[in-house]
Amino acid sequence: MQAVRDAGARYSWVQVDDPVYVVDLHTSAGRPAERWRLVGAGDVLEVLEWVARHQQGRAAAVSLEVEDAGGTALVQLTPTAGLRSVSGW
Repeated sequence: MQAVRDAGARYSWVQVDDPVYVVDLHTSAGRPAERWRLVGAGDVLEVLEWVARHQQGRAAAVSLEVEDAGGTALVQLTPTAGLRSVSGW
């Protein structure tokens, strides 16, 4: 871990009021099998709880959907290969 000393000088902070999360549930071969858009989730912990209920042993990758003048993009919150287990949330 590394502390951020002057966050205002190095980063552009964007506030997302109504986040849309995208969850990819992977096949055993590692390819995305299902993609879900979660609208209205309170926070990322609620998304991880949803993943834990629906994961069924599959790896899951979570992204945040961001829209700007250039269009819609996904910001990855987990590794591309996904999280192996989200149980315990």
